[in-house]
Amino acid sequence: MKPIVRLLGAFAISLFSGLTAQAGMEEPYVRCVQQQLSALGLSDVAVTGRINSATKAGVDTVRRQFGDATNLAALPRLSTDSAVSWCREIGALKPGLRQMMPSSRPPFVLGQSGMQTALLQSSFSEVEQFYRSFYGIYPASRVDVAGADSGEVLADFALELQRRRGPSIGRMRDYVARICDTPSLRFGGQAYMNQLLICWPYETSYGADWRRDIAGRLSFLMVHEYMHHVQRELANNKVGGPGYGYRTKMGPAWMVEGSASLAEYHWAQQRGGNSAKMLAKAQKYSEDSKKTLNAMLEHGSVKGYEQYQIAMYGVFLLEERFGQASVLNYWRAIGANASWESAFHSAFGLSMGEYMGQFKTMRLDPAKAMAFRAVK
Repeated sequence: MKPIVRLLGAFAISLFSGLTAQAGMEEPYVRCVQQQLSALGLSDVAVTGRINSATKAGVDTVRRQFGDATNLAALPRLSTDSAVSWCREIGALKPGLRQMMPSSRPPFVLGQSGMQTALLQSSFSEVEQFYRSFYGIYPASRVDVAGADSGEVLADFALELQRRRGPSIGRMRDYVARICDTPSLRFGGQAYMNQLLICWPYETSYGADWRRDIAGRLSFLMVHEYMHHVQRELANNKVGGPGYGYRTKMGPAWMVEGSASLAEYHWAQQRGGNSAKMLAKAQKYSEDSKKTLNAMLEHGSVKGYEQYQIAMYGVFLLEERFGQASVLNYWRAIGANASWESAFHSAFGLSMGEYMGQFKTMRLDPAKAMAFRAVK
């Protein structure tokens, strides 16, 4: 498969992260929490979409009752930012509570034809199910999907999807143009808190052959971008704002992109793809390249297929040693207001600097990499 051209999806939208709050996008998650609390028997909680003393008391009661055996214990205090995580984690407590999450409703899906829309819809459904079954993650936020062979059309779709929810985001055409030309010459994707945009190369005609040829690439791209959506939700929408500099709140670029590329690896594993070849490539690129994890911290520092593979290998070794849940727990810690370093230590039990130093050796010595993976 040819390399897919990607943008740093989790960072790409950070420039206008503050606008989502102005649009009132958090209110559905507050309503979700209130509906869940009411269903759990907390009759004092009214469903208003606004946080009040009864809602705060209700989540504290649920945390005391269920926190020791769930992810509730580590959640930050309820706010409009953290409500999405409360909605997700309370939803995991009992059957039926997930039905109150916004993600329980079908997404809006826009393509340039009925066939394209159907392909986007079926591909997204498979990817969403993969994350539920493999990662055990049921995001609370509903993701609308759009795809096109033109940046102008894709921007129109993005704005239309936003207007269906509330006010649209300014400069959307500029953001979409970063991943999608008009007409498009490449594959690209952007992940948002409530939106996933996909771009594919322009063709003169679209039929069954095109659908068959594109389906595989489309699903890999969606798997990658959906991880950025998951990261953002677990981190409670903590991304940088205008002038944020390179230390964005989400974490180092190699963690952000490496985790998304590793999700592609697991997708291939689950679907009978050549995941062993993918891992071998990642190991080989890591061994041959001079690019280090230390050089992949800042925004835009992971560039090209080779560097995505190095980042993937860096996260792969962590996951192999500390378990699949540890990678997602990194963003849970970020969502609980931890710094990069404290979140890393919380998830993996060692400092980020220590690990990046070890990786410099392990990337050159497969035996040391295997020894690191073997420690449980």
